[in-house]
Amino acid sequence: MNLDPFLVSDPNRFRTRSEIRYSDLDPNEHVNHARYLIYLEEARLAFRRLLDRELGLPESVTWPIAELTIRYRRSAEYPGVLTVELAPIHVGRTSFSLGYGIYDDSGCVAVAMNRSVCVDRETSRPNPIAENVAVRLREMGGLA
Repeated sequence: MNLDPFLVSDPNRFRTRSEIRYSDLDPNEHVNHARYLIYLEEARLAFRRLLDRELGLPESVTWPIAELTIRYRRSAEYPGVLTVELAPIHVGRTSFSLGYGIYDDSGCVAVAMNRSVCVDRETSRPNPIAENVAVRLREMGGLA
């Protein structure tokens, strides 16, 4: 999937801010590559809470991650604040993909994407995304 649009910040995307913690650093005093997963997770879960407030997400399904890619552009450094922006980039029948940009004061640090699958909690099988959720995801991603 094309993540080039996420190389530049867009104020119309959903966004969260995360303080870089000293414990996020590796021995080279850069943010450890694995910590970006936490920044993405914090943004994704805040986005999910927003959807739940707006739409009342069905409790009978869950949304596990089936795929995740991060493309690191440069190191983020402590101290600092990262802004994570996300937007839907694909909405299918049983899954959707989110694109992400991670930015510090100097610009893009990394871009990423993940694919989440709508899974029935009882059967653990893929389930069609509720129509109101699919419509809202497409609207938020400019995919409508």
